[in-house]
Amino acid sequence: MDEITAGFRLNNGGAHLLYDLKPDVAVFAKGMSNGYPMAAIIGKGDVMEVAQDTFISSTYWTDRVGPTAALATINKIKEKNVTEHLVMVGKQMKDLWRTMASKHDMDIEISGIDPLGHFDFKYEKPLVVKTLFTQFMLEKGFLASNGFYASYAHKEIHIKSYLKAADEAFGFISKSIEEGKTEKILKGPVCHAGFKRLT
Repeated sequence: MDEITAGFRLNNGGAHLLYDLKPDVAVFAKGMSNGYPMAAIIGKGDVMEVAQDTFISSTYWTDRVGPTAALATINKIKEKNVTEHLVMVGKQMKDLWRTMASKHDMDIEISGIDPLGHFDFKYEKPLVVKTLFTQFMLEKGFLASNGFYASYAHKEIHIKSYLKAADEAFGFISKSIEEGKTEKILKGPVCHAGFKRLT
């Protein structure tokens, strides 16, 4: 299976199709309706049949926005080949991080599927470095962190603009690490690591 098809299936909740799995139940939401309230549940007959003996809330049964948004989103994805665009833009971003890290002699680790890429600073205090990156990018007009979720709205002009700012950020951070000033030049508190999964 090619990466574009794989990216589409992962982005739209169909990861089980990548690995020829037959889950008891699979739930699809968010991406299929571009954030509007909509979900689809599929599963094996005997498992799905249990729903006949349970209570299912009817809060959205009369809602027409969710299904309409889902149909419009799915049609747009097909019509504009959105999946291919997401993979292409995501690859560009990963290549950009790789190039900048090499140029400024910075140690980063890149991960994630192409449309949902991340990078981590491999230093003793990675959250300090990440915070400094966000701080610098904010000053350049970008609300940026160490992740990138590709969107159909991202065009070449946006990537070039980000590249210019991020290149300066990596250069600035590299120099601050070399001089041992990284923590001293923060203008606010160090960012949180985020919630960790319990399982």
